[in-house]
Amino acid sequence: MLQGDLTTFPLPDLFQWIDHGRRSGVVEIDVGEGAPYWLEVQDRRIVAAARPPDGQAGLGSLAGWAHAERPEALWAEACADRIVDLFLAPPGGRFALADGAAGFEDGVALDLGVAQMTLEGLRRLDEWPDLDRRYPSESALLCATGAGQPRTAGLRALLDAARRRVSIAEARLALHLSRPAVLRRIEALRELGLAHVEGVAPRADPVSSLIDKAQVLVELRQFDEAAIVFKSLLAADPSDRRVRNLLREAEREQVAALYEELSPMAVPVLAGAVASPDAPAARRLSSADREVASRVNGSWDVASIALACPLREVETLKVLRKLLRLGLLDLVDPGRPA
Repeated sequence: MLQGDLTTFPLPDLFQWIDHGRRSGVVEIDVGEGAPYWLEVQDRRIVAAARPPDGQAGLGSLAGWAHAERPEALWAEACADRIVDLFLAPPGGRFALADGAAGFEDGVALDLGVAQMTLEGLRRLDEWPDLDRRYPSESALLCATGAGQPRTAGLRALLDAARRRVSIAEARLALHLSRPAVLRRIEALRELGLAHVEGVAPRADPVSSLIDKAQVLVELRQFDEAAIVFKSLLAADPSDRRVRNLLREAEREQVAALYEELSPMAVPVLAGAVASPDAPAARRLSSADREVASRVNGSWDVASIALACPLREVETLKVLRKLLRLGLLDLVDPGRPA
């Protein structure tokens, strides 16, 4: 397996290397949020990709409408949109190229040229700032202007939204599309003379409403619940920098709150139950929990363990708090006389 960093080997270079070298296998791309996205490549073609989530489940259920297209009819377009969106994601992340496709048999069959998708991704990256400015509000209403029908199922589903005069945000949630992807489709309908955008919806933008509710959760110090909302929104639109920044700020506040509970200078000491896999409390530990527990040596303080552990700081601290609450860990204040 070949692994690399998308900072030193950016996505366009990776795609060009795969294309020119006629590499075959499965590429997993992790841009830092949500599950890694995978593509199967063979002889300069993308032949399969991870199946997109159902737009009418999860966040999609918050939209005030549902399209009539079969979910599987939308998969190929959604996969192509996701590939293009990878080019719009903030710099960074990692990739892995596996020789075989074992374990990746549940994807969507595609037939897309690697070079074609590279050019499309770079083109959409150049166009994105102008497109983003053209539609400043997701509360704006979609409106149908023609009687024709577009060829693709994805555009037909969006035209259905326009005929119902729903907002951009509601269309995006119901179709489980990123903001760049839904705006690209709106532009396609506009160029066909089938739809346009006008006014502002009288009801609140559901995405903004979710963000507001998540920020209230942060104020109430319900950080894990807020992170679930932010991560769900980022899974739908990894390029949304506003949500990404809010998630980072929420995690910074959570780290500060955890250090109030776990003094950074306190030295964790494991109880014997952690070492015994048969102990009831120990059986509730995940692999991540055991990873953190393995760093507890009776000498390192909380801050040192957070630095040494391969998990993110917030996750390491949450595990230490969990071990403490389960009675599997004690904190020793080094300043306290023995």
